[in-house]
Amino acid sequence: MRAVTPADEFLAQINPHLPRLTSVGMRLTRQRSEAQDLVQEALTKAWANWHRFRPGGSLGAWLSRILVNTFISRHRHQRVVDVTAGRSDIAEHLFDAARIDACSAPEAAWHAEGLSDEVAAALAALPEHYREVVELVDLHGLAYREASEQLGCPLGTVMSRLHRARRLLRDQLSDYAQQHGLHAAAA
Repeated sequence: MRAVTPADEFLAQINPHLPRLTSVGMRLTRQRSEAQDLVQEALTKAWANWHRFRPGGSLGAWLSRILVNTFISRHRHQRVVDVTAGRSDIAEHLFDAARIDACSAPEAAWHAEGLSDEVAAALAALPEHYREVVELVDLHGLAYREASEQLGCPLGTVMSRLHRARRLLRDQLSDYAQQHGLHAAAA
């Protein structure tokens, strides 16, 4: 015979209260599916806090209070969402424009996050034709031939630009590399 688990005990005790909770949920939301979602969320919170319920207390009142508090929290959250959605200036105020741009191009942001500020600055300081090759080959992992096709220049030009760009970066970042334990022998 299977032992009674705390979940079994919880279910046995809340089952008689489900019709009343659903009825209260319907009065609060006026939609059956919303009421069911509300009751489910409230029961999830009740289960998470089951250890706080004092035996001998009114379980119906405790569950009802959780249901009403859950409804209030949802209502407050929805009101904030609605107000924010209607005002673009709030989004601009709350969120840094660079972070919003990062959301629209997540792959580029991911690559940028992997670089320290010093390396990103050194990369940005490269002439554009060098920077493009480094980004395509070293950051995006394209083969020389693929970078050549994307840039519309000969394979030898890609190789030459990459060699020169890496040399410029090495010269510009040598002090930074030594500070972080990377030695010239690794170059």
